[in-house]
Amino acid sequence: FSRQQALQPRRLNVTDILAELSHLLRRLLGENMDLQMIHGRDLGMVRADQGQLEQVIINLAVNARDAMPDGGTLTINTENRTLTQELKLKTEVIPPGDYVVIKVADTGCGIPAPNLDRIFDPFFSTKEVGAGTGLGLSTVYGIVKQTGGYVRVESVVNEGTTFEIFLPHSTAAGAVAAEE
Repeated sequence: FSRQQALQPRRLNVTDILAELSHLLRRLLGENMDLQMIHGRDLGMVRADQGQLEQVIINLAVNARDAMPDGGTLTINTENRTLTQELKLKTEVIPPGDYVVIKVADTGCGIPAPNLDRIFDPFFSTKEVGAGTGLGLSTVYGIVKQTGGYVRVESVVNEGTTFEIFLPHSTAAGAVAAEE
């Protein structure tokens, strides 16, 4: 499980990836869920494996669906964000720089504070036996880290959860150097 997968990273436009995924996401969510996609303008390119990035979004959408059994709204926002100083997370620090941020927010049941520290642990799940493997969020975290990005999560019980995926901008010069 801990072995890193061989990625095929290339420069990607996150808006294009999400537009392609929107039909699948609507089917995954079902009729009683509202999917809102809000694309940022002039997003920077990111360097990532397209299939893996799609897996991240699908895993987050499935978890959101499961957190909203009576229906709700899943909102996926994208934006450019420049950090002028480091952003401290619970266990790591996002360094200053330019990022494309994918924000996935639901109006579900939220994650209780004691569970927030464990949600990225492999095989940790709050779902009933047989309803999940506990690998979805650990897979999200692993893929994002392997891509050079960061995951930030905020949650309020009975109000919902927001995941922010920070992916560094990929400049054309940096991409050429990385491919050599």
